Amino acid sequence: MKTAPHVYLIDDDESVRKSVARLLRTEAYQVEDYCSAQEFLETCRMAQHGCIVLDLRMPGLSGEGLQDKLLAMKEALPIIVITGHGDLRIRASMLKKGAVAFLAKPFDDQELLDAIEAALVRNRREVEERSEA
Repeated sequence: MKTAPHVYLIDDDESVRKSVARLLRTEAYQVEDYCSAQEFLETCRMAQHGCIVLDLRMPGLSGEGLQDKLLAMKEALPIIVITGHGDLRIRASMLKKGAVAFLAKPFDDQELLDAIEAALVRNRREVEERSEA
């Protein structure tokens, strides 16, 4: 039996984490949620298959800062950015560094689900390419 992909949800707003996690679990994703980028870095053991849904502005390490750390660590999971405060410069920068989508809060549930599916397609392709190499 195939296991469901992991979605790592990182947002300092508990109500956002709860509502997004509930949505994703109804779609049969395995969801792990974290209240900060630092908590994610300290406790997460990432699966090979999945993606990250990441808030941009959080206390401490920002979403952009976490993206930079993961790139430096060669962590390959695709990132979807969710934010209520994004500006065009940050959006362009994060997309250029590989983010799959940059969604403004409040976002449409289907918009998020479509972005997650695109991220998972990218993740599967990258895993296959690494396996072949």
